[in-house]
Amino acid sequence: MKRFTCRLLALALVLALLGGAALAEVKTTGNVWLRSGPGLSYSQITSFSKGRTLTYLGESSVDERGVTWYKVSSGRHTGWVSSRYSKLVGETERNDAAEAPAPEPAPTPEPAQTRVPNAQDVLEAGTLFVDSVSAAPEASPSPLPVNGAVELSAYYLEDLVAAARELGLISYRQVQSEAPYQYYNDALIVAGNRDVENIVISGEGYALFGVRVGMNANTAAAFLNAAGLDYISALEGVTYAHRGAENSHYVNEQGHDSCVNLSVDENNLVTEIDWSSYTG
Repeated sequence: MKRFTCRLLALALVLALLGGAALAEVKTTGNVWLRSGPGLSYSQITSFSKGRTLTYLGESSVDERGVTWYKVSSGRHTGWVSSRYSKLVGETERNDAAEAPAPEPAPTPEPAQTRVPNAQDVLEAGTLFVDSVSAAPEASPSPLPVNGAVELSAYYLEDLVAAARELGLISYRQVQSEAPYQYYNDALIVAGNRDVENIVISGEGYALFGVRVGMNANTAAAFLNAAGLDYISALEGVTYAHRGAENSHYVNEQGHDSCVNLSVDENNLVTEIDWSSYTG
């Protein structure tokens, strides 16, 4: 019986190889979250750094933004990674491309944008480094259903330059701060060293864990509680601590890696949202 079972297993392996499933891999092209499903709304399981090779499980899905997600495994973890920060290699790539639902037609490209400078550009040139590129930035991530606001929580500790590009932030400045490189517009700042370590929302169009400027502070508290943040103080506004992610630079004794501060006016409405990492 054991010999017969072994033969069946060997046959199954040969069929899998002939089918191409074992020939395909997903390689990460940047820091990427492994999520429980194919989209930004699914929970984060763990993260992988650039250059990791993951086992492709033969499934792909296209979200409402037209972004492809790959189902992968690595060790004890199984989930989905975005094609924005990974690449499918192997024979099954052609099959998946044929079977995946066709994304909606892309909008007419905007005029050429300036390339978002990175920290190394500034260090080498000593001034703001700008040159032209032909491709417009990719579309912003899919918003949560909060009056059409773009949800920003998935950008925390992701690549700063890539985040700025996706969000269309081409205004840049360097400041004397623990998060010295900043990209911004009239309503949003993302800042950090190499990764997004600080997010500041001061206007409409953006949300953090569903919280947006102009929201009642009690409603905002409900959103933050639902997202798993811990209330810690209300000395100057309202502060919640974020439980540490696996790629956090620093986690305190309570297991938190950062905090979300809400500035609130006399009408109990949120006027600013500030998410800052702990640096230790």
